[in-house]
Parts: sequence; C-alpha cells; structure tokens
Amino acid sequence: MRQEDLKALKKPFGTLVPDAQVTKEKISAIVRGAKKTIAVGDATTERLLGFGITPNLAVVDGKERRLVREYPRHDAKEIHCTNPAGAISQAAVDLLKEALLEKKPVLVVVEGEEDLLALPVFAMAPEGAVVLYGQPLEGMVAVKITTSKRKQAKDLMDRIGVEK
Repeated sequence: MRQEDLKALKKPFGTLVPDAQVTKEKISAIVRGAKKTIAVGDATTERLLGFGITPNLAVVDGKERRLVREYPRHDAKEIHCTNPAGAISQAAVDLLKEALLEKKPVLVVVEGEEDLLALPVFAMAPEGAVVLYGQPLEGMVAVKITTSKRKQAKDLMDRIGVEK
C-alpha cells in the first residue's frame, strides 16, 4: 500500500466526535433521520447498543485494538465472512453489499480484520446513511454518506485494491 494511501486511511473520513463528547444525546442527534445507521468496529457497536441505538448494520471482528474480545451480540441476523488483515476481500465486499439491502438489523462477524471494510461500506451505503467507527484513542467518527463520500471511498478502494 502506498504511503499516501496509508495516511489517507488514518485520517477521519468524516466528523470526529472526541471521546469526552461521545454521549447518548450527541450520537442520537447525529443518527436521527439517517436512512441507515451503520457501525464498524466492536467498541463502536457496543457503544451504540449501550445508548439504545440498534445499528441497521454492524461489522465486528471480536477484537479491539488488536486484543481479542467477545463481540457485541444483539438482536440481529448474524452472518460471517473472512477478510485478511490490512486488506479488503471481494467475498467480504459481496457480503456487505447484500447486508446493506436487508430490512432488519444485520451483524457481520469478520474472521480476520474488519478495519478496512469501512471503505466498501462508505462506497455502497445508501445516500443519507450514517456510518460510525472508532478513531483509536481519539473518539468516534461519523460519516454522513453523500455522493462525494461514496466517490472518495471508491477512489481509495481502487488505489489499494480488492483481493479476489
């Protein structure tokens, strides 16, 4: 992966909500009226559930900052996929595409690593959706999906590639 792409991936893709401001009220206001609420990451999913917000789609891998943990289960259709660390697999992209079409909540449990799967979620989520993910040691990032955000994600995916 190019250095420039690594830098782009480390920067928040949306609005960073500092940890001290990640409250039920703040996050509820961010997702209010969203076409879909999507969580990427175990800690983010757990926080949303703790706030009484059930994401339409949650993508978890049973790890938090590389440490194994119990992934947050909730009342959702649970499906599993494999995605290697530091990569985006075509199988995971295909599964996410289907999960985004579901009417009921879906929990995607990734064997491997879910971090980069935020990109295909940004690229494929419907306009008006809100995607939330953790920015380690900083807070939670909220991405409101627009045409330009989708294009930005697709361009970055094209540069880093999708494993077949």
